[in-house]
Amino acid sequence: MDYMKRKLELPITQWAARDHHRPLLIQGARRVGKTALAEHMGEQLFADGFVRLDFQTDLARISAIFDWPTDDVKGLVRRIAEYKGQEIRPETTLLILDEIQLCEQALNSLRFFEGTPWHVLATGSLLGVTTKKRSLPFPSGVEQLELHPLDFEEFLWAMGEEAMASDIRAHVANATPYIRHDRALEWYRKYLVLGGMPRVLDVYRSEGTFAASLEVQREINATYIADMTDPDNGISGISAKRIWDSLPKQLLRASTKKFKYAEVVRGGRRERLLEPLEWLSAAGIVTINDLTCDDRAPLAPYNDEEGSYFKVYVADTGLMFYKFGIDPAVFLDEEMRPNLSSDFRGALAENFVMQSLAANDVHTYYWMPTDKVGNGEVDFVFQNRLTRVIPVEVKSARNVKAKSLQKFMREGNSPYAVCLSESNFGRMAMEGSGGTLLSLPLYAAFCLGPSMEVDEG
Repeated sequence: MDYMKRKLELPITQWAARDHHRPLLIQGARRVGKTALAEHMGEQLFADGFVRLDFQTDLARISAIFDWPTDDVKGLVRRIAEYKGQEIRPETTLLILDEIQLCEQALNSLRFFEGTPWHVLATGSLLGVTTKKRSLPFPSGVEQLELHPLDFEEFLWAMGEEAMASDIRAHVANATPYIRHDRALEWYRKYLVLGGMPRVLDVYRSEGTFAASLEVQREINATYIADMTDPDNGISGISAKRIWDSLPKQLLRASTKKFKYAEVVRGGRRERLLEPLEWLSAAGIVTINDLTCDDRAPLAPYNDEEGSYFKVYVADTGLMFYKFGIDPAVFLDEEMRPNLSSDFRGALAENFVMQSLAANDVHTYYWMPTDKVGNGEVDFVFQNRLTRVIPVEVKSARNVKAKSLQKFMREGNSPYAVCLSESNFGRMAMEGSGGTLLSLPLYAAFCLGPSMEVDEG
């Protein structure tokens, strides 16, 4: 598979250049490209490249390497070099410990590499799940990064549209119409179908059709189901799968899309389904977005006795599309797409925006007023660097009317609000609030975050 440029390359480069070394742990869901990223950075940044231990392929023998005292770093590196038949030099060789969560002793050994001349990069899937069953504490002295599926900007890079990605960032800053808006919408819709899993995109690039990419999505979906139904997980695999299968229906709801246990299984209750839901979240398969009734910082989750006000999104929009079972050709056809329900198009758009915000490590909520929980909601709210609260509304078509945004801005004194739709870039004064409504195309969601610079004039 050809390598695809990722945004985490910059923080990894900065980590590798530091004088005082700490091991780096890259977490992320299965199949998001952690191994490819680690190997690429080893080739690019280290004179002697990388040496990689793959715990998935030879767990018993590799685990034996870590049965010795792991605080003897030199001895540990020597045993790894002997096993691999490769020389590992301090400073010039990157040591990759791939899928390290499979060996508790290896994960624990990371703390002993702090302050040594060795560069150690570990990758881990399901770490939020496996660490719950660990007998040893999570190692200290470890830097951590999280890798998500490719966001839309990375997708454009992978498709050879680097100039378009740069143009979009420029138009977010100046809020002027983009001449290639319709072409960017075409790419956005393809992204909704494909998502950001590297293997899916690689197959699409090489073959130019959706048939092969759908097969890869089917395989990834099956892998996720196998993980969640593994009897060693300590959760109800049946309940986890039912939650997973219920998500398209949950997000298709025309009214509030808050998660309902009763739509997972008849008579479903929080006590039975909360643990498998938390497992899916810890595995990086889904993203949970809590309700807040706050309109000023600091934002906090709405605290009801049942803990029942939150939404659940699929971590990769392409897998979300796959789960709907819609032919991509129908969705991408200009004449046939309007025949699909607006609720379906809205669910895809909202899931896409949640994925974009999660990729930027934005801590979001959705909002409703305290006195009317259940009415007048805003899809996403987050705090910017100055602790001002920014509301974001998602529209699946070209409608930019947003009464909920107006109410939020009046009550929360937000400096600006964002309406994401299929309309081109623009801005307007928000009546009665003194703020600005920034109208952005949905495909520009990757620009949103606490550090986003906006001219509020």
